[in-house]
Amino acid sequence: MKTAKFFINEKNRKEANPMLFGHFIEFMRDCIDEGMWAELLKNRGFDRKKEIPEGVVDGNPNIAEGWYRTGGKNTFEITLDKENSLAKDGFSQKITCYNDYDGYVGVAQGRINLEEGAYQGYLWAKAEHDAEIMICVCEEEGAFFINRKFHVRAEWEKFPFAFQVNGKTRCGVFEIRLLGEGTVWLDGASLMPEETENGIWKEVYKHIKALEPPVIRFPGGCFADCYCWTDGVGERDQRPYRFNRHWGGFEDNSFGTDEYMAFCESVGCEPMICVNFGSGTPEEAAAWVEYCNGGEDTFYGKMRAKNGHPQPYHVKYWDIGNETFGDWEIGHCNAEEYGQKYMDFYRAMKEKDENIVFMICGGDGDDRSQQWNEQAMKFAGPHMDALCLHMYALKQIEKKHYDNKDIYYAVTGAVKKYQEILTESFRTVTKVNPKAKIAVTEYNVGTLIDSYREQTLEAALFNAGMLNMFLRNTEKILMCNISDLVNGWPGGCIVSRNGHAYGTASYYAMKLYAEAGICEVLDGNMECGEYRTKEQIGNIEPMEGIPYVDAAACRDNKGRIVIFAVNRSLADSIEFLTGMEGKEAEITELNAEKASDCNNAENMAVFPKSRKSKIGEKGVLLPPHSISRIVILS
Repeated sequence: MKTAKFFINEKNRKEANPMLFGHFIEFMRDCIDEGMWAELLKNRGFDRKKEIPEGVVDGNPNIAEGWYRTGGKNTFEITLDKENSLAKDGFSQKITCYNDYDGYVGVAQGRINLEEGAYQGYLWAKAEHDAEIMICVCEEEGAFFINRKFHVRAEWEKFPFAFQVNGKTRCGVFEIRLLGEGTVWLDGASLMPEETENGIWKEVYKHIKALEPPVIRFPGGCFADCYCWTDGVGERDQRPYRFNRHWGGFEDNSFGTDEYMAFCESVGCEPMICVNFGSGTPEEAAAWVEYCNGGEDTFYGKMRAKNGHPQPYHVKYWDIGNETFGDWEIGHCNAEEYGQKYMDFYRAMKEKDENIVFMICGGDGDDRSQQWNEQAMKFAGPHMDALCLHMYALKQIEKKHYDNKDIYYAVTGAVKKYQEILTESFRTVTKVNPKAKIAVTEYNVGTLIDSYREQTLEAALFNAGMLNMFLRNTEKILMCNISDLVNGWPGGCIVSRNGHAYGTASYYAMKLYAEAGICEVLDGNMECGEYRTKEQIGNIEPMEGIPYVDAAACRDNKGRIVIFAVNRSLADSIEFLTGMEGKEAEITELNAEKASDCNNAENMAVFPKSRKSKIGEKGVLLPPHSISRIVILS
């Protein structure tokens, strides 16, 4: 039996930073829209035109994308109208019935997932002359849940409705009918479950709340460098519908600054905003600071108050640019150009609030080179608080055959490389600014091939190792944010589908740490077997001296010693000796049959299990490929 000896020095301790267990959301794929935000209608403002493939003659470009025509017998015309739209730069769906022959004409959206419970929604409409419409929600070729008539007049009016579903269908239909002759304009439709947490799916919110996130980064990521924050404030149905210039697809901006702030307040976490450094301006970023932190006597503070929040949000943390070093990034430039441009942002933003924390874009966190960081610090050094790094072990994995065992040991052992990069980056910034810290604002395994490898136990072992490394370096770090919180890349901590959610292996790894109430980090020294990796895999070059067991010792808010231990060995259980033999302990273990196991809606293969027992002479047995939290009770 292999052994690992972990010596804890309780006298050497440092204050733990609770911001190490942060998270990240971005307008990418289905992270916010669909994943978090519980809106059931797509293109609900009729703002995206239908794309008709070349050569197709039976398509109707005058009906908005995601909608289709319904009804019959009447003589009608359906068009998209840019002159009569609630949203800036948007469209409304215009319907005219010239001759009614006891029929109707309308538009609908299908394949809506409806489950037992209460629903609510609304529609904005106006008419050329008085007209009558009907809003219907039904099961495809089945019973109606609601079919309610509304009288529409010449001015835009919001028509709310509610209904109950006593069953379940994946083929729900939302339909708007024009009854009789006349012209109506439709805009800003919405359909949501009644039970949400300020628009967030209830199950998703429950999972997020259980993580106790100390900070959540928003709105990106790469998306931040093409996001105009003013698109996401004000009356929700008047916000513009925008193409996502980085990730593709479209955003209707229903979840904007005020929704994000309400979400953070409800969850109980600090907000952290990444401003648009790529396509935005210093003035735009400064205006965002004023909107969040300015008094009602300021222009944008007054706007915030008008939008329903008179009190300033007091957003402390501001991230200036995302991965600007990369040629994939909008606004990509070299370090010298970044530093010079950063100072323009710094001056403009600091003028609005001199107390905010400035976080600058560091170089590639997967690369050992400090060239970018050194150049950026020449300009920004005295005028920043933290340098941001992103760490993704497999982001650049080649599409060729690797032995999965080799990938596993490279991934779980990559923590050693990131420890060295963190140490060297901290040394670089503190040479110029002794008070500066490092912020790891994105990290994960990082496979960009939709392999779902990020959802496996293997990924959780990597992320737990990173958390141990962050704890050991707590005094060097401002915050850390695992990527992503919900869906996003397949590595999202929480998987959300139609409002139902479950945690991935990394979710439960994060939860082990976040819920432990860590107050102090204790000094620990490990003696155990080591291994080496043989070849370059992704961002991980061959390495030596990787310990099979990675551990961090802490003290919680009850004064108890808490040890987090990761056994990287694929095959061997390891006797973990801590000098605590004979003491009562609560041991919570995250493990599965195989390192490749992951959770799904039907089977939670990677789920923590707890037990209380006295630690024997051989210490605590760490199973292969496992994460253990050991709380000393006596």
